[in-house]
Parts: sequence; C-alpha cells; structure tokens
Amino acid sequence: MKEKTIAFTLISLCTLAALIALLKPGLSNKTFKDDNSSIDSKIFKKALRSNTIKVIPLEGVIYDSYSGGSPFRTDYNAEFLRKQLRKALAEDSTKAVLLRVNSPGGTVATSQEIYKLVLKLREAGKPVVVSMSDVCASGCYYIASAADRIVANKGSLTGSIGVISQGLNYKGLFEKLGLRDQTFKAGKFKDMGNGARDINPEESKIYQALIDNSYKQFLEDIHFARGIEMEKLEKIAQGLIYTGEQALEVNLVDELGTYDDAKLATLALLKKAGHENLDSYDFDELWNKSKIKTFEDIFDINPFSSLTNFDLNSLLQKTGFPQLDEQIMWLSR
Repeated sequence: MKEKTIAFTLISLCTLAALIALLKPGLSNKTFKDDNSSIDSKIFKKALRSNTIKVIPLEGVIYDSYSGGSPFRTDYNAEFLRKQLRKALAEDSTKAVLLRVNSPGGTVATSQEIYKLVLKLREAGKPVVVSMSDVCASGCYYIASAADRIVANKGSLTGSIGVISQGLNYKGLFEKLGLRDQTFKAGKFKDMGNGARDINPEESKIYQALIDNSYKQFLEDIHFARGIEMEKLEKIAQGLIYTGEQALEVNLVDELGTYDDAKLATLALLKKAGHENLDSYDFDELWNKSKIKTFEDIFDINPFSSLTNFDLNSLLQKTGFPQLDEQIMWLSR
C-alpha cells in the first residue's frame, strides 16, 4: 500500500511539473539573479558556455541497434555513440570529443560507420581523443584508430585486429540421435554453413574469401588513419591481444595514461589547433546525465524510510528536465 502511495505521489508531481512547463513558456526567458544561492543562475551560465568538450562513453558489444535504453536506463551502446557523434559534428559549441571506451568489439559494418564519423569530426577541425578503459579490442580498436590520439592504461587490453566467423557442426550428434536434416532451398549456396552437414571445399573457399575481404578493409582503414606501414601492420594484426604497454611499443596507441591524462591530451590538441582560454572549456561527461536507475535514486533515500526528505528539485534533476527544475524553483520563491 505504501509503495502505491509513493508511486501515485511521484506521477502526480511529474504531471504537475509538465503542466507548469507548458503553461508558463515565458519563464525560461526570465532574467536570472547572479547569486550563489540561485541554482537556475548556474544553469543559465552553463548554457552560455560556447566551448565544450563532449565526453562520450561506449560500453559493451558493438552492433547495430535502435535501442537507447529506457526512461530508467541509458545504454551507452553503438547507437548512443553514433547519435552523440552526429550531434557533436553539428554543434558549434562542441570543439572536441573525448571517447571513453570499454568494449570487446563487434560487427564490421557498425564499427566502420562510427569510424567514419570520427574521421568527419577530425575533418571538421574537432579533435578526437580515445581513452581506453579495461578493454578496447577488435571493432572497438577499429573505431579508436580513427582518432587523433589514443590514450591507454598500462593494463588496458587492446588489439585483437582480425575477423572471425564461427559455427557448430552437429552432424555427428544428429546421427547418434537418429535425426536427419530436411532443408529445401533455391540457390546453390543458400544453406551454406548448415551445421547438420559438413561444409564442402567450395563453400569453405567462399567463406574464407569473405573473411579475408573484411580483414583487408580493417587493415586498410587502420593504415589510413594511423599511418602504420602495411607490412608492419600485417605482422601485428594477427588477432593478438596487447596490453596498453605492449600496444605503445607497436604504435597501436599514442601514450599511456588515465582518463584524466586523456583530458589533458584533448586540451593539448585544442591548444595546438589555436584555441585559447582553455580554462573556460567544459568537459561535458554524458554519463553524468544518466536517467533514474533505481528506486532509491528517485527519492535519494532508503525506500523504507519516511517521505519527509523527498526533494522534488533533486527528482527533476535526475529525470533530466533542468528546465522544469528551474521553473519549479522560480515559482516556489
């Protein structure tokens, strides 16, 4: 019963805040007081900043998806990254991009799309720096190779440059169980890779050509973006995994360092490009704008404690509606 009451109260407050925003459109244009106690003044000042370094996370397996999460969760997947890179490309206020990555890799095509977006940012004069977390391998390294600079921790795992396709042959199991495959097809190679039968030499040759072509594209793009000689690249790009320290020795990364070091590297690139007053640049860390994740996040208290500490202002900030937040604060004065 108590949880139902809490849920009803929450929905009612959010609905009220939305109605206020719709009925009072002029409030967002009001004059802000310049004092330390004014939260909306801080919001207004941040909005006026014209120099932003967008920090975009990438987490998990890279594959094409239309999912960006839910009202209670943000997925820092390939689609999120792709969307944010496009925004960074279009926004005049974004002067550089810092990618914080932690991914084992993924599909070729999606990695290529993001790789090209990174190159477009560089062409637009917006430096891109990659900060490797635990892992940045295979398709993740494909993306990272397009950046102006790659910063890895000593123990980061990277490399794994290669292409793989795997399947399972269960013909022997079928025979033991007395099962038989029944496949109808139009097209000689339509069931190529069917695990109920052995792959024939002609099919094996086709598969290998497919893998070899994808691998060739991978190497050519790394060669183009990083400038590593193809002969040298072919030797180090045999699917091997490197620590950050090893990767530095073979020129797969540019320097060893932490996330904070990657920030400094980004500022150094902006300075080199002629930007001034770098102290005014704001690192816009997108994970700090995450949505509500847990019940406790909603109230910022234990769910079994009283509601006397409920803070509507905090709730609105966590839901990602700073405008509603500022309007509620203004009306409450």
